[in-house]
Amino acid sequence: MDEVQGAQIKTKIKEIIQQVSSIPIAEIGDRSSLREDLDLDSLSLLEIAVDVDYAFKLGLPEEQLQGIDSVQDALELVTSQLAARSAQSEVA
Repeated sequence: MDEVQGAQIKTKIKEIIQQVSSIPIAEIGDRSSLREDLDLDSLSLLEIAVDVDYAFKLGLPEEQLQGIDSVQDALELVTSQLAARSAQSEVA
């Protein structure tokens, strides 16, 4: 996963957060905590997690999605899943 892909993924995650919360993207930092920094409730967190899962076609179980508490958490989850998928398709 290169830096350009990482930046594109981070931008998409911030767009999802903005759509759910109406917080301007400029106010969503790369390391913003969804709960503490952005003051989002549990329902918003779940909606963001599900939207991230859907946007990147990850198909993750809810337990993994519940671990997303920051922009960085979401980025790491998406990039690790995409890298694993890429590695599997290279083997196949």
